[in-house]
Amino acid sequence: MQILFLPFNPVMQYWYDGFVEAVDGRYPITMYDHDKPVAPQFEGIDVVVACAGCTHEMVDAAVNAGVKLWQVLSVGVDHWDMPYFFRKEMPFANTPGPFSAVALAEHALTLMLLIAKNHRTAQANMRAERFSLPLNDELAGKKLGLVGLGASGRELAKRGHAMGMEVMAVDIADIPQSVRDECNVSFFGDPSDMEHLIAEADYLSLHTPSTALTKHMIGARQFELMKPTAVLINVARGLLVDEDALVEALQSGQIRAAGMDAFATEPLPNSHPLLQMDNMYCTPHIAGVTKETTQRRGQAAATNVERVSQGLEPLHLVTPDS
Repeated sequence: MQILFLPFNPVMQYWYDGFVEAVDGRYPITMYDHDKPVAPQFEGIDVVVACAGCTHEMVDAAVNAGVKLWQVLSVGVDHWDMPYFFRKEMPFANTPGPFSAVALAEHALTLMLLIAKNHRTAQANMRAERFSLPLNDELAGKKLGLVGLGASGRELAKRGHAMGMEVMAVDIADIPQSVRDECNVSFFGDPSDMEHLIAEADYLSLHTPSTALTKHMIGARQFELMKPTAVLINVARGLLVDEDALVEALQSGQIRAAGMDAFATEPLPNSHPLLQMDNMYCTPHIAGVTKETTQRRGQAAATNVERVSQGLEPLHLVTPDS
């Protein structure tokens, strides 16, 4: 078994390290070199493991070389031309929600606490020797609205409930009652209940993939429905939120604040209005970047390499119907 690792950029060395640790020397791994010709690098390769992004030329080279699996170390597939993979009949597997769910939930909760406890103002007051201010909020008793009750939504639901929050959720899927009970969901609805959820939530957290249907699912109309004391949290995908509408909502006081880890354009330019606001908390797309996530994703990819070597179907295949 020969493995070709396709890096995204040097900053993401941790994904490579997690995969190498999981493989544990069982198979040789070659690092793809973007400065060398494409096709020869795929010759004799059985599995491609990648972080994000590729060209059609790379996919064609993989198909022509007889690569058996294209494995990515991420959940979302919006950075990949999936129709092209499907047309070329190149098996494609991701590392879905459960592998990063805890990390995303913890990050969302962190953003909620930073806002509730007025962290930015508190730090400024500390430096200015102003004590006993500001007056903060508790999460207990507040309503947590989850748009999506998949893996990360469920983990945040559990943590929100542990903090004394009332958990509400909507999902396009019919989530089993047993899961709702486990997550202590007091209200569950389908997409037709979105406006009710948005209007009720004190903290609205997004946990859905980026698709044509979910693009700008939170925009001007949704901000109008939110309480002026409400907070938007997004640790999922940047395109879920209309950023122009978010800027206006934050500037006008239509909502209290927002915490965002993903953006329509990354990296976010220093001049972007979202970075100039005291009621906006931004982090550089690191919600899923933990040591434990790299280990879980690396192990998932290594498991699929092992399955391919044994002639078994890979796990977590992405298909046109998924």
